[in-house]
Amino acid sequence: MKKSSLIFVACIAAILIFQYKAVIPFAQMVATSDLFMEDSGDEGSRYPTSTPMTSYAFMQCNKLIREEVDSDITIMFPAEPLQSWPLGNYEYLINADIELSSDSGTSFFKKYACKIKYDNGSDLEGVADADNWTLNGLSGLSEL
Repeated sequence: MKKSSLIFVACIAAILIFQYKAVIPFAQMVATSDLFMEDSGDEGSRYPTSTPMTSYAFMQCNKLIREEVDSDITIMFPAEPLQSWPLGNYEYLINADIELSSDSGTSFFKKYACKIKYDNGSDLEGVADADNWTLNGLSGLSEL
């Protein structure tokens, strides 16, 4: 009985040492390598930045919002977003306020966030075409 308990403890210790000395360093090496990095030529930013592509993304988000909101609601879009982030790989996060007014005359502002991706990569020829953009998420307008 003592012998099997000692073998069990020795095996657990060996597994932990193997994991600590071999598995974890290998996983860290793979995670920090360029193995999973996709170089699209479009750099992301952790800070809000206005670029020509974020402006196009803002326009496309506005088009998609206009299609989603009921036709009896009038929408006034601002000239530029509150904030916009290029996320890299031609994905963008847009944050803006829109003014909504109904037929009854009530008017109110709604803030939305839109995550959108340009599908054609570095080919910017069709950047104004809505078919070349994919909406990945829209929040803030679910009640409309």
